[in-house]
Amino acid sequence: MKRKSYMKNLPASPTHKRRANPRSRQMLLVSYTVAEGLPPEYTETYDIAVGGLAMFTNAALTPDLDIAIELELRGDSRPKLRLSGKVRWSAYDPLLEKYRTGIAFATHSPEFELEILRYIDMLAMIRERGTS
Repeated sequence: MKRKSYMKNLPASPTHKRRANPRSRQMLLVSYTVAEGLPPEYTETYDIAVGGLAMFTNAALTPDLDIAIELELRGDSRPKLRLSGKVRWSAYDPLLEKYRTGIAFATHSPEFELEILRYIDMLAMIRERGTS
């Protein structure tokens, strides 16, 4: 079955070269925790793809730190997507007064990739219809 992609016309990120995998720059609700027993932090993504995501954080996260993530697609009746990943970078954005933090997903099964692609396509459809 061929998957229809809505991601072809998105502009490339100014700080990264064009990537081969579909991605979404639509904001997605996310919670994360860096240690079991700690309360989750709530924020938004600003970039998501099969290999990982970029999100805003209030503090710098150390590279190679393991992180547990829950993604929520607004308006989706399915449960939140639970993921694990590793912090790759964290840089302060003085304009936003927040950190931009890159996460690489630890899971790379075909089922996982299909679920992430479903999220990306759903976000693109929502944006295309003007209902976001």
